[in-house]
Amino acid sequence: MMKMRPIAVALLVLGAGGFSNLSAASEVDERIEALERQLAELKAQISSNKETITVHTEVIDANTNEIEAVRPARKGTKFNYGGFIQLDAIGTDYAEGKPGNNLIEDFLVPSLIPVEPASGGADSYGSLNLHAKSSRFFFTTKTDTDAGAISTRIELDFMLSPGGDERISNSWNSRLRHAFVKWDYDKNSSLMAGQSWSTFFNVGALPDVLDFVGPVGTIFIRQPQVRWTSGGLQLAVENPATRLNESVEGSNSTRLDDSETIPDLIARYNGNTGDLSWSIAGMARQLSYDDRSGGNSYEVDSDTQYGYGLSLAGKWKLGQDDLRFMLNYGSALGRYLGLNSYNDGYIDVSGDIDTIDQWGAFAAYQHYWTPQWRSTFSVSASGADNPSVSEFASAESLAKSYQSVHANLNWLPAPRLQLGTELIYGYKEMEDGREGSLSRLQFAVKYAL
Repeated sequence: MMKMRPIAVALLVLGAGGFSNLSAASEVDERIEALERQLAELKAQISSNKETITVHTEVIDANTNEIEAVRPARKGTKFNYGGFIQLDAIGTDYAEGKPGNNLIEDFLVPSLIPVEPASGGADSYGSLNLHAKSSRFFFTTKTDTDAGAISTRIELDFMLSPGGDERISNSWNSRLRHAFVKWDYDKNSSLMAGQSWSTFFNVGALPDVLDFVGPVGTIFIRQPQVRWTSGGLQLAVENPATRLNESVEGSNSTRLDDSETIPDLIARYNGNTGDLSWSIAGMARQLSYDDRSGGNSYEVDSDTQYGYGLSLAGKWKLGQDDLRFMLNYGSALGRYLGLNSYNDGYIDVSGDIDTIDQWGAFAAYQHYWTPQWRSTFSVSASGADNPSVSEFASAESLAKSYQSVHANLNWLPAPRLQLGTELIYGYKEMEDGREGSLSRLQFAVKYAL
């Protein structure tokens, strides 16, 4: 501004007809001061309105050739994106016949392991499957405000896709993994609302295996929720859903119901002891069914019961290596355990809901052979205390236990690039003693964005 003053003086003097007396000079000074005040006011106005000014640019969509308006980010908002591309090649041998659901071809689903038929042994079945469905993409934002930081996340992958096939294009549909907003309203305190990993599940304890999920005894679930966090304490209300075993004409059937009136209630505490990070979680949930088989307007039968679950999980750093573990127990763990290896309970001969005591556990050791080579060895098991035939007519057709073993070797030749191979063994036992198993060899190429 000071550099402009001599020029402004000269222009004003010339514009005034060349007056050179003292009174003219005084008048010029006043005009310059007025001009400086106006410029200062304009600068302040622009600064105060900067966040509300919306600037639109135009870009041409390469696919439609249509002009689209693009709005820039609000001041203070940071955008980020990431994910990974992964190709899996999976060869599997099923000891007791072909699986009835192809989902198990993409990753280990314990409940889908074929078991020998009631009539006797079955022929083994082998398959080879290549897919890129586990590839994923996420987009995040973070905005600093006077009330604290507000962040969001949207994440997609292509597993469990109802669309697409392997004939020509393998055009699998995307699916929602995460969609939530998180408000960090104070230091170490936040409120999260949306869909994400259940608060009951310590994701950090999950083993580093190539299989999409891993051990049969793990908790594994994402669902809509509202979660409050303060330091190591987390409290959440999460979406309820009930899956019950029901005996229909002498055979076991699964009833899925959404007649609950209370959300799943979860409390968890995260702690650290030296190189050990751990968590303990408790869950209380309502199970309910409302039989409207006679028509939606009329109730045939119904009942409500309550269950609980406990989980202890952690990760113990051993230099560059680590040991990960999880222990789960409860009545009505159900859909939370091992990809719904067991249902939440059953409807007894009286039409009442009875829960089933269940447990699951795993231990996994990750070892670095060199900075570029690492392996994970994981063992896991789960079991259920099923009812007797007198309590549930189809009790013998319920799954009694599962086991799994994973062993892999991964090569990291460049940052974020991983090539690996994994051996997988899965085992399933029914209440009537029938068994089934699978042996799997999986190769994967993964590049993180």
